[in-house]
Amino acid sequence: MPSDRTMVILALIALMHIKSLPGAYTMRSLSYFVKNRHLTEPSMGLLEPCRYHSRVWFDDMDLNIHLNNSSYNKMMDYARIDLCTRIFPGWQSRHKFDMLLAQTVLFFKAEVPRFSKYTITTRIFAWDDKWIWLQSRFSIKRKTPRKAIESEQANPTNQNGEPIRDEDVVVEEEDEDDIDPIEAKANKHSAAAVTHDSFLNGSSEMPDKLCAIAYARMVAKHPKGKTIVPEGLFRKMGHVEAYPGQWEEYRTFGLSLIEGMMKIGDPTMDARAPEASLRRLVNQTRAKI
Repeated sequence: MPSDRTMVILALIALMHIKSLPGAYTMRSLSYFVKNRHLTEPSMGLLEPCRYHSRVWFDDMDLNIHLNNSSYNKMMDYARIDLCTRIFPGWQSRHKFDMLLAQTVLFFKAEVPRFSKYTITTRIFAWDDKWIWLQSRFSIKRKTPRKAIESEQANPTNQNGEPIRDEDVVVEEEDEDDIDPIEAKANKHSAAAVTHDSFLNGSSEMPDKLCAIAYARMVAKHPKGKTIVPEGLFRKMGHVEAYPGQWEEYRTFGLSLIEGMMKIGDPTMDARAPEASLRRLVNQTRAKI
């Protein structure tokens, strides 16, 4: 029998790697289905963002002591499942269809530091007659500039009244990429409206720091393999447009933003047709607004 000291060491190692223990991924994924099993209609709007919060732990870090590449994809899985169980309640148990991932494109902009809290903001970004594109934005809180801290209080707190800790935030100037273009369009303001001076004056809020952005291409299918047209799926699940043409306006705007990012060769394309080897994943005529 191992000694008590050995058992304590093993327990500490297991705690440090609790998110990577055998079965942890499966149990965590199933937890979202269990949590939202009572829903009979969507708990959020089709075009609303779903925010998933997590923290960089020991088994999330690589040799550079920040969030490693594989953890981005694993955490995006959780965020996508959370979103789908909210906007498509009962999509596997009652409605009998699957949401399948076909492609993920990930762009890194800044690191997610060790032990820092981060947020994954996931939303339906665009769709066509077959595919649904989801956008996931990894962001962390910024540290309030020193002048703002001194003018407000000695110990700054977040919206929940909790003290802001150094490991949760990063000191850095704002960047126009930190502004979500969908949110900016909806709120009718641009990145230029959020400036350092306006933040210090209290006229606007400093946006979270964008660390990475990902686009996932998904498809809804019946168990026998038949593809479900996205807009038909949305209406079947109880979603409606806020005004005539809302979905088309939103969809074309999203497609126009990802058009240049999704030019990826299709390995299944016939090698004898070189002109089709670099197939656009976005219909160019639909991407115009």
